[in-house]
Amino acid sequence: MTDRPRDPWWALALGVVTSRRVRLAVVAALFLGWMGWLGYAALSKNRGPVVSRAAAAAATHPVVAAVASDAEGRPVTKVEVKKNLLADRPAAGAVVEVVNLPAADGYTVDGEYLLLLAKDRGGDGYAVVGRQRSPGYDPSTAGRPVIYPWTPAVEAQARRLFPAGP
Repeated sequence: MTDRPRDPWWALALGVVTSRRVRLAVVAALFLGWMGWLGYAALSKNRGPVVSRAAAAAATHPVVAAVASDAEGRPVTKVEVKKNLLADRPAAGAVVEVVNLPAADGYTVDGEYLLLLAKDRGGDGYAVVGRQRSPGYDPSTAGRPVIYPWTPAVEAQARRLFPAGP
């Protein structure tokens, strides 16, 4: 009898009898390939904000708007619409009031932002759509509504979410 372990049945059936070193080299190559793939996937991952699909579905007026700040650094409620992504109202260039904009998350500096808006129930203005009810998610514990800085990554997501837009 030999001390060498037996080859698996499939190797014997196919006539493939390999040494331990060959098997080790194949397994090591597969492991290093897998680690390389995971490294590539981690380095090429989008680290920008992810636009909520549920909020986008609830938004009746998704727009790109120029948002400015007040003296305290919070966004002001009056914004200028730069581009409407779905409907013809509000038109580009219009100044609209977004009643809950100062309470929204995502604002950092003055600039263009994706605003997922719906008509305000209490007046003529608009409101940023908050987090929506989803399976397995209780919105009663949700935080504030979110606005998204208009970056190339957010623009690509908006094109997929609102394909009928201009």
